[in-house]
Amino acid sequence: MTYGKGRRAATVIMFLLLATHLLLLPLSWLGSAAGLPWGNYLSDEGIRWYFLHIQDGFYSPFSVGTFSIALLIGSLERAGLTDVLADMVKDGRVSLTYRQNKACLISGGFFVLYMAGILILLLGPHRVLLSVTGHFYPSPYFAGILHIASLGVVITSLIYAVMSFHLRGWMECLSVIYWGIQRYDVWILDAILMSHLYHAICYVWGDTANGDVFCMMM
Repeated sequence: MTYGKGRRAATVIMFLLLATHLLLLPLSWLGSAAGLPWGNYLSDEGIRWYFLHIQDGFYSPFSVGTFSIALLIGSLERAGLTDVLADMVKDGRVSLTYRQNKACLISGGFFVLYMAGILILLLGPHRVLLSVTGHFYPSPYFAGILHIASLGVVITSLIYAVMSFHLRGWMECLSVIYWGIQRYDVWILDAILMSHLYHAICYVWGDTANGDVFCMMM
C-alpha cells in the first residue's frame, strides 16, 4: 500500500513537472516579447541553448544522487534486509535463522572492512581523498562518498541475499543490483525532470550570459 501511494505521488509530481516545462515555453516568449530581460526558448539562441544543455539533467548531482539512493534502498529491499531492520526497530531484537545469522555476519563484516578502507584513504598518511589543500570540501571524498557508500550497500545486500538463500539462482541474486531502478523508476525520472526544470528556469530568469554557472548548482 505504501509503495502504491508513493508511486502515485511520484506520477503526480511528474505530471506537474511536465506541465511546467510546457508552460515555460510560451511564458519565456511572452516575457521576451514584452521587453523583459528573459531568455526566450523559442528564439535561435534559446533553441541552441536547449540542444546544448538538454543532457545536463541526466548527470547533475541531484539526479545522480537520487539514482544512487534508489539503488541503495532497492538493494536492501530485494535482499530482505529491510525486513530484518524493521523487526529490529519494532521489537528491539531480531529472530534469525542459522543461515540468516551467518549471512549477516559475513555481509556485515564486508561492509565494515569496506568503510574502513574508505576511512584509511580519507584519514591515512597520504589522505588521497582530501583536496590538494587538505580540505573535505571540495574534495574527491565529498564528491563521491554517497555513490561509493551506495555501492558498498549494494554489494553487502548481494552477499546477504546469496549467503542467506533469500534469493535462489544467479539471475534472482543479480536483481539486487537493479531492483531500485525497477521499483523507483518514476522517482528517478522526477529527479531528472526537476534538474532539467531548474536549468530551464536559470536560462529564462537567470543571467543567460552566465547560464552555465547557474546550471552547475544542480
